[in-house]
Amino acid sequence: MTSMKKSLHLTWMAALTLVVAGCGGGDNEGNAPAEGEANGATESEEQVELNLYTWINEENGNWQATIEAYEEANPNVTINMNTLVENMDARDYYQQLDLLASSGEELDLIMLSSSQDLSRRASLGMFAPLNEYFEEEGIDIDEEYNMGATPSDDEGNYFGLPMKYNTYLVMMNKDHLDEAGLEIPTDWTWDDYREYASALTEDGRYGSYFHTWDTIWNVTYLLSKESNNLLIQEDGSSNMEDPAIEASLQLRYDLEQVDQSSEPFANVISQDLNYRQQFFQGSASMVPIPSFMVTEWGGHSAEFPIAWAPWPKENADDPQYRYASSDSIAIGNQSENKEAAYEFIRWMSTEGMLEQNKSIPAWRQTDLEEVVTNLASTTDNPEAIHIESLLHVLETGEESEQFLPPSYMGEVYSAYGTEVQRYLLGDQDIETTLENATQEVQRTIDANN
Repeated sequence: MTSMKKSLHLTWMAALTLVVAGCGGGDNEGNAPAEGEANGATESEEQVELNLYTWINEENGNWQATIEAYEEANPNVTINMNTLVENMDARDYYQQLDLLASSGEELDLIMLSSSQDLSRRASLGMFAPLNEYFEEEGIDIDEEYNMGATPSDDEGNYFGLPMKYNTYLVMMNKDHLDEAGLEIPTDWTWDDYREYASALTEDGRYGSYFHTWDTIWNVTYLLSKESNNLLIQEDGSSNMEDPAIEASLQLRYDLEQVDQSSEPFANVISQDLNYRQQFFQGSASMVPIPSFMVTEWGGHSAEFPIAWAPWPKENADDPQYRYASSDSIAIGNQSENKEAAYEFIRWMSTEGMLEQNKSIPAWRQTDLEEVVTNLASTTDNPEAIHIESLLHVLETGEESEQFLPPSYMGEVYSAYGTEVQRYLLGDQDIETTLENATQEVQRTIDANN
């Protein structure tokens, strides 16, 4: 079969061409790396090509240098980079990825942006289970990685290794804090957040910004909990009766409509606002967001110091929990080079993350302060990142308990989001919203069971 052309900027037209052209083949009997290190050339010196698919572009992925480092240590392996989109939009990426998969394309290495996206495609048989590789290598996966955001399925099968580990936190403009006489919070509640937002709001600037994602900004209180952080519980039943959901919606409404301290949802969608733009241009003082924002500035430059605060709690005496998400990397179930693919994902999710130097890794065998300092050095303004507050957030509290969500979880959030949007636009009250959303979520669960 014709091998795929190595490219760091694969366009969709090129992807369609590749569907016709096919992909690299060959067998490989290499051994898994010991403790996350590439072991040089694989046992068989036969040349192997692996096709890696991602939505992360060169600017944010540093792929060329990263892949060159692996290929230098493994001269019989070639990694063909396929960046299916250049806009960093994972939704567009999945549309193209699913088309390639449905066409029978041999997908060796596949990156996923969340456990929901991993679960949906694992249920369709897209990925190879990894447990047998862990056993053969003799590693305790929970000691090697922070697996909290990349959990196993109900039968204990793992389908991906975590790469970037995104802790949920609050990004803050420290200049705005100083001007308002406010300290960087180290332990606070959503009531405190609301007070901060009001104090930080002034002409031409909101103290807070909530974006459109239903999985974050419309379930803020849920993400403060120890467990059951999703709209479906681990046993598959609806979680819509949890008071944290109503509290989340009420918080957003109060910030936007009562206090007028957060950009109204109507403005966000009508003006197509973006959280990066609003924060870096100084139009918003605080944004609750995952920690990918430590480095992923999207072409913006920080002209002010960025402070970081823990995800707010519901009550002051509640324990502090850290909710997180994770990018992961999986092996395509149709790959003819699974052993070589496993060697690569072990390297990429460990030493490869340090080589890439673009995000906080889920690999536990790292010096967090060194990692954060190195990451800051890659930004346009390293001095802008307030290291002390960031380390406090990353090291304080207990990790939230997570489970691999059902394959239809995206449908659940879509149904929920439709009703929430009507509420935020003033088309229905909160009681009607909760009643309708509860019915729609249950209808979605029933339709998938």
